[in-house]
Amino acid sequence: MYNLNLYNNYNFLEEYMDKAMNAAFFYGPNNIKIKNINIENKSNDNLILKVLSCSICSYDVRTFRNGSFKIKPPIILGHEICAETIDHIEGKNFRIKPNSRVSVYPVIPCFNCWYCNHSKYNLCSNLKEIGSTVNGGFAGYISIPKKVLEIGGIIPVLDNVTNEEASLIEPLACCINGINHIKSLDFESIFIIGDGPIGLMQLMLLKKYFTGIHITVVGKIDHRLDEAKKLGADSVYKIDTKHDLHTLSKIIDELNNREKSPNLIFVSNNNAYSLKVAFGLANKNGKVIIFSGLKDVSSVTENNYFNTIADANFVHYNQISVIGSFSSNPENLREAMGLVNSEEIRIKNLITNTFELQNLENALKTSESFEGFKSVINKFDN
Repeated sequence: MYNLNLYNNYNFLEEYMDKAMNAAFFYGPNNIKIKNINIENKSNDNLILKVLSCSICSYDVRTFRNGSFKIKPPIILGHEICAETIDHIEGKNFRIKPNSRVSVYPVIPCFNCWYCNHSKYNLCSNLKEIGSTVNGGFAGYISIPKKVLEIGGIIPVLDNVTNEEASLIEPLACCINGINHIKSLDFESIFIIGDGPIGLMQLMLLKKYFTGIHITVVGKIDHRLDEAKKLGADSVYKIDTKHDLHTLSKIIDELNNREKSPNLIFVSNNNAYSLKVAFGLANKNGKVIIFSGLKDVSSVTENNYFNTIADANFVHYNQISVIGSFSSNPENLREAMGLVNSEEIRIKNLITNTFELQNLENALKTSESFEGFKSVINKFDN
């Protein structure tokens, strides 16, 4: 049995001292081991929560396969977390009772940089993240740094939200953050390149906030494109591989047959080739939102795709805006929670696979294979 130092910010209940839990440690590419470890209370710097569910992000899948520059193994992955409080939590502007369900904001601010001083915690110059820099939610219990509490990063789960839905509040908040960047911009049509959970969450939000604007979803998985239609996409296009230039040309031709006007394109998947698609679709005065971290960028560069993707003259003469969007802030999580609780945004159907922690590797592979939509760990056998 291994020891893991987990800390509590308040009076940790004695019954949890030295209690065993299961935790999934990432040791390197394709190497995850489930270990039974002790919970130990040794400091007042952190708060311990009992994990109820933790959903799998594409970042977790990429890290499982290839590692990440953010991570020094061994580490517990998982940052899309619903948990339960053990002790009473009280701060300057909040109070949470024991045994309350909460969603967790995964960014740990430094409080020293310009961005933290202006409440832009996702852009912290000394960024640390739960599930990357410190241990995450693929474990029975999780240690939350006090700084997360101080910025309001522990969000009470509302009554109409399930544990599994609550673990999707974090990615929904990221989508809200991205859409907030473009609410005041000038555009008359929208493309979402990506038919996964993120693309579909963006679709639901965009349908809510922008009535009457034509929204197209571009993807490669039939059942996901079918779901996009059900959620209100005005049109969908399937691109099978990065070499499917015929379909791309067809999309551009059909776009050219409509009135040329400023458009908005979300790159909502991690395939670097999607940038080529995005710039091919952009009209004059169009906006390209890069929402996802990209994989295989080196192979794209080696094939000189970026010479055409980000041609400076094309961006200049057509007045194209390129905008990045990363993570979220606590207020985005609160907004996301309210939207799910009120059923203005329905994410229940995106939760298609649930697993025990012991089967985390299978859950990662299921996500990687595009089977269903979201995979969630919701049993930990502590």
